[in-house]
Amino acid sequence: MRVRRFAGAIALSLVFLTACRSQPDVAVYLGDRTVSAAEVDAIVRGVNDEADRRIAAFAAARATDPGTLPPPIVRTTGTEVVSLIVLADLGRRVIADRGLTTHPAPADTIAETFAMPPADRYVRLWTEYLTGLQSVAAAEQNRPLTDDEADRLYEAGAADPDVDYDEAVHRFKTQLNLATLFGAQQRLAGAMAGADVSVNPRYGPVVLPVVLNGRHLDVAFEEA
Repeated sequence: MRVRRFAGAIALSLVFLTACRSQPDVAVYLGDRTVSAAEVDAIVRGVNDEADRRIAAFAAARATDPGTLPPPIVRTTGTEVVSLIVLADLGRRVIADRGLTTHPAPADTIAETFAMPPADRYVRLWTEYLTGLQSVAAAEQNRPLTDDEADRLYEAGAADPDVDYDEAVHRFKTQLNLATLFGAQQRLAGAMAGADVSVNPRYGPVVLPVVLNGRHLDVAFEEA
């Protein structure tokens, strides 16, 4: 039996927009660089409009050919897009600060997963983010997942729908080699403490986007 449930996603500790960095048309400040709310919203709109188009096209095709297979359907949110931007930046900082080897993420594979062109802005955001994440993760040690880490995976929707909580947590801790992912997540959270990063509250909290076993997940950060 499941013993507890989070009330909601736990945010990565952030400096939210205050004082002189409070323009509502700015989604995030990364040092001297800014990303506008309009840019973030355009990325979200483009991804979700394409999802709607694919769903409509699939429904029309299925009406004449019941054997038609569904296309990849990808949706996103402003929170996810800002998280990709922020964590890609933090990943580059951690790589530089620790002198790590950069392991480029395969843009073509990511594009194929989402069925989008490699040059698409959303695909490029994922490529930049995953390059940082897997480069930081490669320097982390393998270890068993903690109960909290397994619980956050469950909260993010990583479990099969017909598997109960206890069985899902057992599978996460015995079958999935995800400790280095959570190690990287901790490194990125630590990098935030000294980073000059401010996020518009409209786009918080920052989460760790993950594609796991075909599921598009947003994994919460550890509670501070």
